[in-house]
Amino acid sequence: MKREDALRLFALNNLSIEADLRRIAQAHDVDIGRKPNEPEKVEQTYYPQFPERLRDEAGKMAAHYAIFYCLENSIRELVAQRLEEVHGAQWWDVAVPEAVRKNAEGNRKKELSTGITPRSDELIDYSNFGELGEIIKTNWNIFGDMFRDIRGLERVLGNLNTLRAPIAHCKSLAEDEVVRLHLSLRDWFRQME
Repeated sequence: MKREDALRLFALNNLSIEADLRRIAQAHDVDIGRKPNEPEKVEQTYYPQFPERLRDEAGKMAAHYAIFYCLENSIRELVAQRLEEVHGAQWWDVAVPEAVRKNAEGNRKKELSTGITPRSDELIDYSNFGELGEIIKTNWNIFGDMFRDIRGLERVLGNLNTLRAPIAHCKSLAEDEVVRLHLSLRDWFRQME
């Protein structure tokens, strides 16, 4: 068999297998990661108009955003779950520092006054990264068994909060800061017992 024929047969076999996988996944309502990427019409219309350099930077920064998205939201879930276990449904009013509560309430009111869809019904979702650290430190008697050292935790959260700024404000991370982000993420998990 000629090399071109073998390659063509290989490609056709792969297409056949791919089609079967999609059919089976659809029949059983299972996501196997084979759904085609269909950008919204707005993205198809406007995204290509941005300079390629910015689109490339955005693609590289997406991974860093994903790290912070997961980290910040996992910390929120950890805080809410732990404080609710100890203080019950009123944990926000009982265990969160007043300054953090007021800032979150203010953020929520500002968002509601714009008329956009609220991001959440939970006030903790209106707190920022630094404030989550303040909640943990204020309730160290509850979180102390989860983390190795309060000063170590403060340092790690401080580093992460500093690294968060360029990501949250759509600026590119320098190569050294990408390394620092990965080390700080490791430090965060190392702090957890």
